Amino acid sequence: MSHQQELNDYLTRHVPLFRAMQARVEHSNANRLALTAPLEPNLNDKGTAFGGSMAAIAALTGWALTTLTLRDYGETAEIVIIDSTLKFLRPVRETIVAECVPPDAAAVETFIDRYRQRGKARWTVEVVVRADGEPAMTFKGHYGIFKSEQTA
Repeated sequence: MSHQQELNDYLTRHVPLFRAMQARVEHSNANRLALTAPLEPNLNDKGTAFGGSMAAIAALTGWALTTLTLRDYGETAEIVIIDSTLKFLRPVRETIVAECVPPDAAAVETFIDRYRQRGKARWTVEVVVRADGEPAMTFKGHYGIFKSEQTA
């Protein structure tokens, strides 16, 4: 089973909001990660994508990137979002697509090394939701990872 399918299955089983949004991991490789959600179940009263849905899919995209990064390095951890910043730039009138690019190799190495040395680490993930090819929302999320009894 691919990492993409594993993530879809996990999120569908364990995150009711992911199911309700009808979201899915659409693309996953070393260069790009994208989660999507159809507009219809995520509409606001103006007929555009609800800001809360956009925020949720962006946060899940950052979580998924963190999960895949840990897996690539043979690690498991509890993942939490510490805080985030959102900027809404234009309405979305089509499928919501949240995309992120993995941080550069040095940032990834520092993140993983810190986790291995201290049993916890944090990093920043940037996600963009686009409308007509232009940024519609930007998200910067700070994620923390730590060892728990289940991940130790």
